[in-house]
Amino acid sequence: MSEELELRTPLNSIEEVTQAILSVAEGGYFPPERQLAERIGVSRHLLRKALSTLRDDNRIPESKPRSSPVPKGRPRGDGQPIATRANIASRTSPAELWEVRLLLEPEIARLAATRGTQTEIEDIAAAHALAEPAVFDRGKDNLFHRAIAVASHNILAAYLLEQVMDLTWEDTIRTRLPAYTNETGWKHHEIIVDAIRGRRAADAEQAMREHLIAILKWLNGGGEATTPSPK
Repeated sequence: MSEELELRTPLNSIEEVTQAILSVAEGGYFPPERQLAERIGVSRHLLRKALSTLRDDNRIPESKPRSSPVPKGRPRGDGQPIATRANIASRTSPAELWEVRLLLEPEIARLAATRGTQTEIEDIAAAHALAEPAVFDRGKDNLFHRAIAVASHNILAAYLLEQVMDLTWEDTIRTRLPAYTNETGWKHHEIIVDAIRGRRAADAEQAMREHLIAILKWLNGGGEATTPSPK
């Protein structure tokens, strides 16, 4: 009897199915479930029970069966490599980072004014209180913006913002930032805090937008940004 016919012999016990699974393993990887079930001639329900038994016994890894490992740095449909954290910093620019922040943060500020708890809003104010009007500190600035993201109660928006902000600490970005001016953004932050505390969502959104636009102008060589007057 051929090997193919042996594989097609009805399998009734979990042990028989597990042995059949292991016999078709190639380098520790398996075909997708549908193909594997057809190849050894069992139902997918029985196949899943056998796979679970093998994982429980540590005879196969916890990951799902697959035909081959996914190659790292695989090209996109246009032939270009997919951007990774390792190379995105060298392929973007400070201005692009702030353009993305401009897409995210005004809405985040609006949500913070609407959804933030009293404790979260006080955390925003406390983060602002750590800063000095004439001294820019990136760590304190990040703490302020992240506190607003937490208060937005939008986990995905907060996560995306954190990824963008983390990139500003990469050497390839940091070394391309222009020299700091006397404008630290402190007064912008003051206006943002006041709007969020007052639950004025539209004002918080606008204040954040003006703040980021001012920084973007500075990054694009527009000189010292003007500070809007406190309301």
